[in-house]
Amino acid sequence: MKTSNNTIFKKGLLLHLFFWFSVLTLLIYPSLIVDQPLPIDYYRNTIILFISLCISVYTNRYLLLPFYKRKKYSIYFILTFSSIVIISYAESMFCENFINSFIFNLIFVIITSFLHFYRSTYLENIRLKELQDSVELKLLKEHLNPHFFFNTLNILYNASMTNTSILPNLIVNLGTMMRYIFTSLEKEKVLVADEIKFIEDYLNFEKIRFSDYIQITYSKDITIQNQTIPPMLLIPFIENAFKHGGPNNNKKLEIDISIVVNHIFLVFEIKNTKNNADNKNLQSTGIGIANTKKRLEKLIPNHQLIINSTVDLFSVYLKIPF
Repeated sequence: MKTSNNTIFKKGLLLHLFFWFSVLTLLIYPSLIVDQPLPIDYYRNTIILFISLCISVYTNRYLLLPFYKRKKYSIYFILTFSSIVIISYAESMFCENFINSFIFNLIFVIITSFLHFYRSTYLENIRLKELQDSVELKLLKEHLNPHFFFNTLNILYNASMTNTSILPNLIVNLGTMMRYIFTSLEKEKVLVADEIKFIEDYLNFEKIRFSDYIQITYSKDITIQNQTIPPMLLIPFIENAFKHGGPNNNKKLEIDISIVVNHIFLVFEIKNTKNNADNKNLQSTGIGIANTKKRLEKLIPNHQLIINSTVDLFSVYLKIPF
C-alpha cells in the first residue's frame, strides 16, 4: 500500500505537535511539583523560551537546512550560528540570560536537525521500497503475458504437426483467452468470477488439445461473486500441471482442480499425475510458478502456499484471505 503525501503530512503534523507539547510540559513541570506557586516571571520566561525555541527550530528547518542539503555547508553553519545568536540575544532582552538561551537554542537545533534527517531518510527508504516493489511487480506481471502466449503458441505448433483437425477450435479458444489477458493485465485486481471463467476457457483449450489422453476433474464452490484477486494468479499452476504432468498407469494425464471462494478466503487446489520414469519432472515447477510465488509474497504476504512433489504426483494448495 502506497503511502500518500496527505498521510505523511498528517503524521508529520502530529509528530510536531506531540514534540512541542512534550517540550512545553518539561518546561512547566517544575511549577507542578513545588508546594508554593512560582513567581510570575518564571512563567513569562518559560513562554519566551518556548517561543524562542520554536523560532530557532523552524528557522533552521525551513530556511537554513536547504543550504545543507545543497552541500553548502559553510554557509549553513555560519547562518545557523548567526541565527541562534540573534534569537538568543533577542530572548535575553526579556530574560536577561544570553548564555542559557544560546545553549538551549543550540541544543534544540541540533536535536531537531537530527530528527529531521532521520525521518527524511526513513521516508525516502519507504518510497524507494515502494518504487522497487512496483517496478518488480510490473515486470513480473508483464512477463506473464509473453510466457503464457509462448506456451500456447508452442501448443498450436505441435498441433499443426500432429493433428491439424483441432487447430480451428484451438485458435478460437486462444483468441478468447488472449482478449482476457490483454484487458486483465492492465488492472491491479480482477473479479474472481472472471479469473475462474478464464481458467475454464483454458481447460477447454487443453481438452481439445489432449482429447482422449487427459482426464480432468474440476469442481468449484463460489458463494460470493464480487471478491477480487490479482490477475493471472492461478493459471501458472494449471499450466504447470499440463506442461510438466505425465500419464499415469492408465496412460492418461489426470488433473484434479478444486476452487472454493467465500467472503473470507479463496482456496485453490490442483493435483496432477506424473510419469514415474520421468525423474526430471520431480521438482520442475517452471518460470511461471516462480514468478507467481514472488507476486504472492509482495501482493498477498499472508497467503498460504504448499507445493508437494512425489514420484507420481504433484500438488499445489493455495489459500488467499480476503
